[in-house]
Amino acid sequence: MKSLSTVLILFISLVSFAQNVETNADIQNITVFTNRAQISSKVTANLKSGLSKIIISDLASTIDANSIQVGGRGDFILLSVNFEKDFISKKIQNLEDSLEYLQTEIDNTEMLLAVNKNEETMVMDNTKIKSDTDDLFADDLETMSKYFKKKLTDLGTQKLTLNAKKKALEAKKAAIQNQIKTDPSRNLPLGKIILTVKANKATVANLDLKYLVYGTGWKPNYDIRVANTESPVNIKYKAEVFQNTGVNWDKVTLRLSTAQVNSRTVKPELYPQYLNFYENRPPAPAAMRKSSINDGALMMAEESADMVSVGNYVAVSENMLNTQFDISIPYTINSGSTETVEIQDLNLNAKYTTYVVPKFDTNGFLVAEVSDWEKYNLMSAPAKIYLEGTFVGDSYLRTAGVEDKLKISLGRDERVEVKREAIKNYKSRKTFGSNVRESFGYEITLRNLKNKAINVSVEDQLPVSQNSDIEVEIEELNGGILDPEKGKITWELNIAPTQSRKLDLKYTVKYPKDKQVLNL
Repeated sequence: MKSLSTVLILFISLVSFAQNVETNADIQNITVFTNRAQISSKVTANLKSGLSKIIISDLASTIDANSIQVGGRGDFILLSVNFEKDFISKKIQNLEDSLEYLQTEIDNTEMLLAVNKNEETMVMDNTKIKSDTDDLFADDLETMSKYFKKKLTDLGTQKLTLNAKKKALEAKKAAIQNQIKTDPSRNLPLGKIILTVKANKATVANLDLKYLVYGTGWKPNYDIRVANTESPVNIKYKAEVFQNTGVNWDKVTLRLSTAQVNSRTVKPELYPQYLNFYENRPPAPAAMRKSSINDGALMMAEESADMVSVGNYVAVSENMLNTQFDISIPYTINSGSTETVEIQDLNLNAKYTTYVVPKFDTNGFLVAEVSDWEKYNLMSAPAKIYLEGTFVGDSYLRTAGVEDKLKISLGRDERVEVKREAIKNYKSRKTFGSNVRESFGYEITLRNLKNKAINVSVEDQLPVSQNSDIEVEIEELNGGILDPEKGKITWELNIAPTQSRKLDLKYTVKYPKDKQVLNL
């Protein structure tokens, strides 16, 4: 026990005398997850023999300290890794220093403008020196005139230059003041990683540094364009990448991942659900056992590795659990801002169908149906719809739970007219013994106002009985396909240009005469 204490005291003593080596990290690439990001950097430090503290400054303050990974090459040993926050904001200090410098430049420019004005006044006063004498000859007058003209022109040019310079300086000053005022990361501290290392001789440490940061992520969205119903659907798959880490990302290589870091990584376990009478009920067991490991499974624990001795520019890769998009074009994303990154530009073959629900709407809704959509790694996200070159509105591309065809709603199709009217003299209510029979009939009329044939899917419904005493009898469906569980009826039609089609829907509901049926 004494020997262990001695070693610890010796180690602390040695570390306290370690030499500091300050350096910065050179970002190589950033993998942006949906709720965080992993930053991969390279660090170079010149070490002397003995203990050293490599201080890597100007990092994000939102670093997850448990996610830091350090690897490298060099004749040294990594002893410890620590992360600290620097609450003296160098970013704000640099901006304030810039403001001070700009104000000094503005003051100097204003001083030069004042000198310019005084000099102009002196020149104008000197033009009157010999105005009251008779000794001023024509040649002298011409010479003086040229002198004053040149002098005033030079002063005027200097005044214009100084005013332009002052205006530019004031614009820069206003921009920095606005940045200090509006930058959401202005009050964020910076972070620094401190590596304690031991080298037996002078050497160069080449380090690979990886860590996770909070306050960043990406969200998908789409621009969907359809030129006409004979053309493919054009889908621009985009990502809104945001970051509020306090550090700007300057011309970095991005990788977007659909993974969500630190979501549950361990399969839930089910335990017996015991039932008994209330008076003998045993204590209820936990429904689910909590995970006993850290959920941050996407990042390895802190370690040292071998220390001793937008469209056409995106590569898509899939692993067992998620999809990654490698963006080959560098991006600059300042802290507190959002950047739109184009992931894929897709042209997908589609079948266009106009869906109508006459019970609720007198117009159709144009829908593009896409097969084999799974291979494009699309996510559920908002979409902007452009039809025939015109923005028609916002929609939502829903991919979750879609098994067969991906349906993309393109908006209202007002060139299809729909009517649903009760059939005259068909609706009736009659009593037979102890039962009542109510009959309903509807005529659905569809008209194609286009100059080409269209596919139309008509949807209507029958009531669905939830009681054996209530019976629904079908009288006429006109070829419609019925889903008996939901009562939904579907007709698939092809209507010629400028032509109309009519459909009849008739049914009867029978129920006991002493009962009242809800929702009939």
